[in-house]
Amino acid sequence: MDLRVKRTTKNIKDAFYELRKKKSVEKISVKELSELAMINKATFYLHYRDIYELSDKLENELIGEIIDDLRGVDFTAGEENFKLFFKKISNSILSHKEEIKTLFSGYENNHFINHLENKLKEYIFSAFPSIENNINNNIFITFIIHGAYQTYIRNTSVNSEILVEATTNFLLKLIDSYTF
Repeated sequence: MDLRVKRTTKNIKDAFYELRKKKSVEKISVKELSELAMINKATFYLHYRDIYELSDKLENELIGEIIDDLRGVDFTAGEENFKLFFKKISNSILSHKEEIKTLFSGYENNHFINHLENKLKEYIFSAFPSIENNINNNIFITFIIHGAYQTYIRNTSVNSEILVEATTNFLLKLIDSYTF
């Protein structure tokens, strides 16, 4: 990719994050974003159809980064790998918490966890295809994902290592007591 295109894309993203910290997506105008990114509106439209497409792209990139952090973990190979899976997802969410907070503030918070849930289920079901069509398993996995996420969001003042360890241990106990 051309260095100028990379720089322009970075400026657009940085400007969007800066504006998004202050206001909802609906209130961000292309004109305002373009001025902050030091580009003209036509340049913005070369890259994105509208503000919503930019927002969606950033959301998808963030979710992709979180899922990428899990790559290489074979959580089908025993409890230690399961523990590693939970620690990696926990650490990834915590390491991206400022981006998550910015992109998914307010009512859009549910959008993030629902999107993450869908991607995590894809990842889990690719390893365990036999459990995908069981409604109880889907409910259980949803419960784990949403419960763990809310635990991280509501306990931001807790040391992250302690939070990850406590959550991981709880999830392992919960899974041990559940029959897939």
